[in-house]
Amino acid sequence: NTDTMPHCAAFGCNFQSKGNKSSDVSLHSFPSDKKRRKEWEDACGRIQLPKDPRLCSRHFSPDAFEAFSRPQLMKELTCADGFKRRLKPNCSVDVCYSVNTDHIYAAVPAEEGEGGELVNQGGQSQDLFFSDNEFSEGSQPQDIQSDSEYNASSSEPSQSTQESQTSNDSHKDRLFIVFEEQLKKLLQRCIKCGSFISSMIAMEDMKEMENEGSQLTLELTCANGCSYRWQSQPTVSGTKGVGNLLLAASVFFSGIHFAKFERFCKNMNLKTISEDTYTTLRKKYVFPAIEKTWAKEQNAVLGSMKSREVVLCGDGRCDSPGHCAKYCTYTFIDVESQKGADFKVISCTQVSSLNAMEIRGFKEALKSIEENGVKVSTISTDRHPQIVKEMRASNPEKHHEFDPWHVAKGVSKKLAIAAKRKECVGLGEWIPSIVNHLWWSAQTCEGNAEVLKEKWVSVIHRVTNRHDWPVLQRLRLKNYFVVFFTHNLTFLHLFQVYHSMYLKYLPKRTHFGYDVMIHASMLAALDHNNNANREQVSVLLTQLSFLSTTV
Repeated sequence: NTDTMPHCAAFGCNFQSKGNKSSDVSLHSFPSDKKRRKEWEDACGRIQLPKDPRLCSRHFSPDAFEAFSRPQLMKELTCADGFKRRLKPNCSVDVCYSVNTDHIYAAVPAEEGEGGELVNQGGQSQDLFFSDNEFSEGSQPQDIQSDSEYNASSSEPSQSTQESQTSNDSHKDRLFIVFEEQLKKLLQRCIKCGSFISSMIAMEDMKEMENEGSQLTLELTCANGCSYRWQSQPTVSGTKGVGNLLLAASVFFSGIHFAKFERFCKNMNLKTISEDTYTTLRKKYVFPAIEKTWAKEQNAVLGSMKSREVVLCGDGRCDSPGHCAKYCTYTFIDVESQKGADFKVISCTQVSSLNAMEIRGFKEALKSIEENGVKVSTISTDRHPQIVKEMRASNPEKHHEFDPWHVAKGVSKKLAIAAKRKECVGLGEWIPSIVNHLWWSAQTCEGNAEVLKEKWVSVIHRVTNRHDWPVLQRLRLKNYFVVFFTHNLTFLHLFQVYHSMYLKYLPKRTHFGYDVMIHASMLAALDHNNNANREQVSVLLTQLSFLSTTV
């Protein structure tokens, strides 16, 4: 029955919930408050409304929704439970009326203080007592219930301007952990009249606002009846405190999983934001900042590559070992600048099989780089069969190199398996030396395939007359190395450092959403690029080890 089906009651709007579950449009029930409900009914433009009318989100402006929980409307529009009518901090209302009194008591001549507040020369606010008040005819005070927010004077900047100026530099402020009891001692005096609130602030004199994350907002009332609000953090629209935004950004920029951070705060009894708030702030503020920074960095890197023939190193990384990966991130690094040029995150749902993720990432990343006017002459990758075929079939003009780390790792695995045989018991002790010899051969061949072959074949002389391992003799001239001799002439090896940086932000065996994969990969690339070509501490002994413990 279409009459009972939830639909928008506005005149001329035909939106209904059936068939639109995946739509961004949402339906909202009318408020129970009579005055507010009458405004909604007038806005519909209809005389007769259904028993349970709704309005869809298309009839509201974007700022009518809660910043943390869209599509939930702000409580001010629905008069929901917990909503308290009050003036906004930057709102000013002119109320003009005359009053007749028979007694006015003033302490001392007062001067106008900050924000239009009347204070005396002693620093305390002026107390005025009225009695037998009568309002003149034709003039009525406006029925406004508000907190003790004041209206900024015309000669001073508004509070919104001050907030924006404060929030711009708030990230430079030092932050401290303040215990609740110590904070109460600071709030014993009223900031308006200077009188004591109490020897120790009572709970009835201090009302704490809820659902503000790491921010503490107090509504205080002193003995003289002064009421005011105190906030522990500067405010930014939609964040309920700058500290909430700084927490969300710091957690993501540090590569910390939020569940661990939340457990840390819980163990310390430290007020912090919820995971939903963290996700919302991350999507609304952190991700756009990363996108903007990465776009600027990538344009600079690609711009420097357009004036020369480029040599690229490429490699794919799956988010989980084995054959159960959900994402594969393929990255290209410029060898000359040692900076990340581009990357592509491929989901398993985008391809027909898990093995196809890496080749698709390779194609899309290479296409993106070349579309920016970069001429690629050489590409170094692992020995992925599909990539080898793609380079041979679609990119014959480009020289294809193999990453020596992957080759050395393959040799190490084959030797480790052979060392378990009865006739090769002592081979295991020689594996590090054999692998280092392979690295030395590739690094010192000076681009000559024959020199590389001769140096690698000479490995057998290191064990001749002392050990006899036929498996080593077969391995040194296997077809596996015939290809190696022509694809390892320039010793292009950069990716293990990058992958170590990548693990900081996206550790394996941890599930992340697609948007997190994209932006964390941007963050890893930015981190790597900012540390590229930086002078590192060198140890003399490590110069003799080409592979050390990386295999």
